[in-house]
Amino acid sequence: MTLYLNKYRIESNRLQFWDYSSPGSYFITVNTQDRLQILGKIENGSMILSDAGKIVSEYIKEIPTYHTRVILDEWVVMPDHFHCIITLGVYDFDNGVSTVHTIHELYVRSQKTDLQEYIKLRRKMLLFKVIGKLKMQTSKQINILYNTPGTKTWQRDYYDHVIRDDGEFQRIKRYIQDNPLNWKGPRGRGRRG
Repeated sequence: MTLYLNKYRIESNRLQFWDYSSPGSYFITVNTQDRLQILGKIENGSMILSDAGKIVSEYIKEIPTYHTRVILDEWVVMPDHFHCIITLGVYDFDNGVSTVHTIHELYVRSQKTDLQEYIKLRRKMLLFKVIGKLKMQTSKQINILYNTPGTKTWQRDYYDHVIRDDGEFQRIKRYIQDNPLNWKGPRGRGRRG
């Protein structure tokens, strides 16, 4: 953490100066607040969704309906987090027809922009909007479900990884598919609700 105007600020784990609205595939992980296991449980290597988990599952499925540049590929809801692969297409992209996976070149700007330009660029970044909307909508519905208005459902940040080629895409897809089977047990502080 660094000080800014005598206050600590949490550093972002985003790839600095990467345009998160550019076409490509992204591996996303979002954790529940305090890793509470509110989304379900693992039984015999299968995920059994709780009512909160069903809410998250439904909203994940809806992502491509409110963002036309988005293809939702593999995803899984786990007891205290979810994983998904989101592919952003070009602006005139039809997300209902096909998915093309190509090698994604990692473009990092050679010159840093000033803070104002960077903030302006971040506001346009589609991936942040997709995940932010999902977190906001599911949090609201889960708080209604548990009658816990204002309670944080998700950790402030989330993890992302720019998928660089088809081999990596396939490995991550397999990891997501096998996640319930490979579940090692609770890491959080229990259950809410």
